[in-house]
Amino acid sequence: MRARLLASLFVLVTSSACIEDTLSVDIATQVFPDGTCTRRVVYRLERKGAADESASILPENDPLRIFHRFPSGEGWTVKDEVRATTHVVDVDGRLSSPDAIEGDYARSLSKRGVPAARNFVSFARSGEEPEVEYAYAETFRDPASPLEGMRALSAALAKRDEWFAERLLRALGSSPLQKDEVRRAYRATFAEPFARGVGRVAERPIWGPRERAELERLGAQVDELQKALLADLVLRAPSVPESAMSAALDKVQDEMGGEILPGLERAGLLLTDDNGTSRIHFRATLTLPGTIVRANTCVQGDTATWEFDQADLYGGGFEMWAKAVGR
Repeated sequence: MRARLLASLFVLVTSSACIEDTLSVDIATQVFPDGTCTRRVVYRLERKGAADESASILPENDPLRIFHRFPSGEGWTVKDEVRATTHVVDVDGRLSSPDAIEGDYARSLSKRGVPAARNFVSFARSGEEPEVEYAYAETFRDPASPLEGMRALSAALAKRDEWFAERLLRALGSSPLQKDEVRRAYRATFAEPFARGVGRVAERPIWGPRERAELERLGAQVDELQKALLADLVLRAPSVPESAMSAALDKVQDEMGGEILPGLERAGLLLTDDNGTSRIHFRATLTLPGTIVRANTCVQGDTATWEFDQADLYGGGFEMWAKAVGR
């Protein structure tokens, strides 16, 4: 039996194999002695692929227009430049406090559903000259992690036992199977084992290499769960040829994928790190008015630099913090 459910559900957004989007987000924050700051964020989307119109960036296929929202209002200016295969958005802010930066990064795969990926900023200035202390922290977080997608998938599968039984019996035509025993087989050999596997991964509060590997293993196990379901049903209905049962299951799985997939997409949920819209890389620099004495990254004098990717925003998110003492 082919793993049609796996193939249908583990690819949420498809794109041409010869076209690839990469998005770099360069962030520069400078805090001044009086507590004011400047913030500049440059988004550069590059599309690589076929040298024809299929690789052009258009409003209907531009991730920066579809998924990202940029700050507006007092203190902010936004410049936008689109060429054939590049799109650059330059956001410049001159603000009364670093706290006003909060939320200037916003990216959502859904208008209704999972909250947007965004940033949170916390800043404090304390002490007096010459020992003024500046403490800065910023966290980027994306609630639409693959773990959340797997939780939603697990919940959707668990609710479809009766639906599955009705569709399978319809696909088989006449068979000795009863709806209740098909429901029990579906729950016992597929939905519940899958939910337990998701639970073991999802109970961890972070997203990292271990969680990614466990999720990949769980995806690979789906095929085995499907085979177990087929074997259970064949055992319950020995008069039905295995080939007929397998064909019916393939048909129902295709239908199930068509039922579940749109809901996950509308909610902005992912099942893999690569959602097909773009690969995002961040580079952030922070300059404080004094020597940085502590930070969770490499420091050179008054400047700290971090680099991270979209996947680092899952789980607890990516945190940047630094503390400086004024001159």
